[in-house]
Amino acid sequence: MPPSAVVIDPQFLKHDPGPFHPESPERLRVLLELAGDLEGEGIRILPPRSATREEIGTCHSGQYIDLIQSTSRANRYALDGDTVTSMDSFGTALLAAGGYLRLLDAVAQGEFRNGFALVRPPGHHALRNRAMGFCLFNTVAIGARHLKRHYGAERILIMDWDVHHGNGTQDAFFTDPTVLYLSTHQFPFYPGTGSIEETGEAEGAGYTVNVPLPSGCGDAEYLEVFQRVVIPIASRYEPQWVLVSAGFDPHRDDPLAGMRVTEQGFGAMAASLLELAERFSGGRIAFLLEGGYNLLALKSSVATVLQTMAGEVKSPLPVQTGGVKIDALIRKVLKIQEEYRQKDSRSRRSTY
Repeated sequence: MPPSAVVIDPQFLKHDPGPFHPESPERLRVLLELAGDLEGEGIRILPPRSATREEIGTCHSGQYIDLIQSTSRANRYALDGDTVTSMDSFGTALLAAGGYLRLLDAVAQGEFRNGFALVRPPGHHALRNRAMGFCLFNTVAIGARHLKRHYGAERILIMDWDVHHGNGTQDAFFTDPTVLYLSTHQFPFYPGTGSIEETGEAEGAGYTVNVPLPSGCGDAEYLEVFQRVVIPIASRYEPQWVLVSAGFDPHRDDPLAGMRVTEQGFGAMAASLLELAERFSGGRIAFLLEGGYNLLALKSSVATVLQTMAGEVKSPLPVQTGGVKIDALIRKVLKIQEEYRQKDSRSRRSTY
């Protein structure tokens, strides 16, 4: 069986938003150590490549790409209050996007069974013409467009479990039924989007599914959402590819949020998506690092996911009991989705 790929490189340390910034180079430094420790027959390192301007342009305007490139002339450039670049940030962001595209190509060609791109800066907040939330280019969205253009993918699932809603990814595919965007996130919270009512528009109506969770949710709540919402809805969609915006800031020790997920919880979520990919996508699944700002929690959580991907551990369901009542929320999400499915069944198109 082919190994799992890990895309990582010391060049990702070059993006430096400044001292005391949460999205620091240290995030990748601890993951470089981890990748070196785990590399073996089941896990192999895959070097990244830089994305081309054309590839970035599938999700961002030329004027915006010029803006990000222009920041290479400044030691520090604040694109907004949270998103700061250094001289090497543009090149690092190209490498992050291109690294993910190389991973997708390698999985598509059967060189690897699956993979995880441990890259930075993150991407899921980046809009077509705006950087925000530490993000410059929307890597997962660029990846989905790559699969559509080069492999003819017509049903792509993007699962976003970052604690913050991926507003940029949602915006990129809000009218597009060929991408099912599914997000679990703390709400209300930055960036303020991701309500249940945000479900897509036009042909994409019903293909955006938001599960806005209250603060305090842990393994039990997240896995209840996976068992009752994520996996059933994704199964009806029958994705040809599974892409995962894997943020580890829902961890109970993360300083930027208020969730209670453990390493075992992330492993169990990954195991659910890996099984989904085996059922519908020929095993084609590619994880992408988004947030996660406690270094020890980030390292141990990524390790659990990687070992689960490589089949080195069978991730059991955590035994933590539920503490936050989310049944009403789940029933509301499912009711909205069922209304869309009934409309589909009466139309000429019934994708899932």
